[in-house]
Amino acid sequence: MPVSDFVTKDSGRRRSFATGAVRDVRTDKGRYDLLSAIAIRREAELLERGAVKYGERNWENGIPISCFIDSTLRHIFNYLAGEMTEDHLAAARWNLGCAMHFEELRPDLQDIPNRKYTEAK
Repeated sequence: MPVSDFVTKDSGRRRSFATGAVRDVRTDKGRYDLLSAIAIRREAELLERGAVKYGERNWENGIPISCFIDSTLRHIFNYLAGEMTEDHLAAARWNLGCAMHFEELRPDLQDIPNRKYTEAK
């Protein structure tokens, strides 16, 4: 898409600052400023190690969601059991993120029986 095709989205609502500047409201856009920098760093370090082991962006080729849920649970239970050779919390977080990613972008990878994608009736 050419840059000239971009638009500036506008909710039609404004917030004002003491300086006199105005800006679109931030409602319904997510609060990225509230994300934990520590959690993101640990997840990024996990991804760096994974890129060495599996290749960069390998996961984007597609993996059934049940595999991500299984891995999430395994990492959580290993964490609860006191196993400390891996960053189990970062791995669990990453696997959940992948499940969410494919739930939205690749519903064909949703292989959990009670979560199968169906058209709204």
